[in-house]
Amino acid sequence: MINALSYVLINTPHLPAWMEMATTMAGLQAEEMEPGRSVRLRLDEKAQRLLLQSTTGQPSLGMGYTVPSPEALDAMIAKVEAAGFPVTPSTADERALRAVSAMAHFTDPDGYRVELAHGLQDATTPFVPGRPIGGFRTRAGDIDLGIGHTALMAGDFAGMKHLYHEVLGFALSDRASAPFVAEFFHVNPRHHTIGLADTGTGPGVYHLMLEYKEWDDVGRAYDMALEQPQSIGVSLGRHSNDHVTSFYLRTPDGWMLELGWAGRLIDQDWQITELPGMSLWGHDRTWLPPAKREQARQILKDIAARGLRAPIAPSE
Repeated sequence: MINALSYVLINTPHLPAWMEMATTMAGLQAEEMEPGRSVRLRLDEKAQRLLLQSTTGQPSLGMGYTVPSPEALDAMIAKVEAAGFPVTPSTADERALRAVSAMAHFTDPDGYRVELAHGLQDATTPFVPGRPIGGFRTRAGDIDLGIGHTALMAGDFAGMKHLYHEVLGFALSDRASAPFVAEFFHVNPRHHTIGLADTGTGPGVYHLMLEYKEWDDVGRAYDMALEQPQSIGVSLGRHSNDHVTSFYLRTPDGWMLELGWAGRLIDQDWQITELPGMSLWGHDRTWLPPAKREQARQILKDIAARGLRAPIAPSE
């Protein structure tokens, strides 16, 4: 059983720009492992949560999911291989860089690297944010929520859904059909750990979401982003499914980093729903084609006319 999205891998030809954005704007802590080659980004007590690695090729993103034990890892590897996905054991250097006890990896139908690991280690020093913030939400009491979620524009929507839902065991949270088809899946009480969108644009990273503990930290990041308006890929708004209030920064690699607050938690009594739209208000998606962007705006007007609202999730 997968516990959480515990880390992500970012291979980038823009390592210095990534470090600047992550520390100065988002507030993560950077630890250079190999200057100019690899950087661990921290957002809590763990040794790493985002692993930046320099590349001269195309940027890419990988996902690191943790399981609770060596036995669970063996069982998950067997399940993935039985589904037709060859799994590669990790090297000692890979495990050391990630600060995990064990890890194996495979490639999903859209070409993303997926790592299955256990034993993500704590750092030996306290978390020191890149700017003054109240911290990032990675736990709810004793429950590991992981770092947030990834959202992917699926090229092989059916194949991706089969892998994450049927093979890896992610549970469906809800779905939307406009302005594009999207389905959201979870592995713990965080509303979703991965979102898959069938946008017709082919495979691509849409965003990675990180959640602040305090609302003011979103606002201060937004203030900084407004000084560089071109850096905002999606304006401030509130989602209809996880109730996160957020905006999206364009990363140096072209995809986006969602910085949000107050995500709702779900339990075993959760009911799957068809969403009225992706957001309750805001979230102007500048990347959409004009017709789809206008459709999204009309959806917001319809939601407003119906008076739909959502409560603020209580903080732990």
